[in-house]
Amino acid sequence: MGKLIDGRGRLGGKVSVIDLGIVLLVVMMLIGAYVKFMVLPQTDVTVESVSVRYTLEITNVREWTRNNIREGDAVFSAGVHVGTVVNVESEPFRAIVSGDGEAWWGVVPERYIVLVEVEGTATVTDGRVLVSRTVPIGVGNSSSAFSTRYAGFSATIREIVLYD
Repeated sequence: MGKLIDGRGRLGGKVSVIDLGIVLLVVMMLIGAYVKFMVLPQTDVTVESVSVRYTLEITNVREWTRNNIREGDAVFSAGVHVGTVVNVESEPFRAIVSGDGEAWWGVVPERYIVLVEVEGTATVTDGRVLVSRTVPIGVGNSSSAFSTRYAGFSATIREIVLYD
C-alpha cells in the first residue's frame, strides 16, 4: 500500500490537504448558518431607553470634592458614562458628638454632604433600572465607582425619576 500523503501534499496522490481543509471549513460554516437561522428560535425582545434623573448623596467629603463636582460634568461608574450633572447642592455634614457623658448632633468642620442630580438614559427590565444599559441603580444602593473629571467618590442613590 502506498503513502497516504505524497510528496506534493495530496491525499492518495489526488486531493490537496489544503483544498480538503477549505472544503471542510465551508461545510462547517454552512451548517452553523443553517442552525442559527433555521433551527434556533428567534427573539424579538426590544428594550427602549427612557430619560432618567437620579440623585446621588455623597457624605462626609472635603471642600475640594464639593467644589470639583460641577453642573455639566460627565459622571462615570466603573468607566461607563452614566449621565451628566444637572444640579449640585451641599450642606454641612453632621455627626454624633459625645463628651462628658452626653451626646448630640454637631457640625463636623470642613466636611459636607453633597447632593448631585444626574441626568442620563436608562432601560427598565423587570423593574430593574440600568443606566447606559449596563450599570444597575436602585434607591438606597451605594457604589464606590462614581467619578467626574476631577473627583471620585462613593455615593448612595437617594432618588430615581424615570421620564418617557
